[in-house]
Amino acid sequence: MELSIRTHGFDLSDPLKAYTERRLLSSLGSFVGQLEGVEVRLGDVNGPRGGIDKRCAIKVIVRRSGVVFARAAVDDVYSTVDHAATRIRSAVSRTLSRRRPRHHSGER
Repeated sequence: MELSIRTHGFDLSDPLKAYTERRLLSSLGSFVGQLEGVEVRLGDVNGPRGGIDKRCAIKVIVRRSGVVFARAAVDDVYSTVDHAATRIRSAVSRTLSRRRPRHHSGER
């Protein structure tokens, strides 16, 4: 699985990069064999004015299923990564569960 992290409005620090990588591996680790790539975009919308302006958008390319997106916005970039990672895990799980064949029991 290839991981790309890009930022807008601030520089990507080594601790933030490491945290984002760990958090995504934690969220998506069980799906890693079915993923082609993950792209993370972190942004500071308001700059020094503050407020709920830290955004995280995650795009995951799932083999044979397409692209899955998740976004979050919070006032702290680490919390934003947490929220978006939780959402992308749910979205990827839903996408993969739709792909699996369903076995029906009983007669019609």
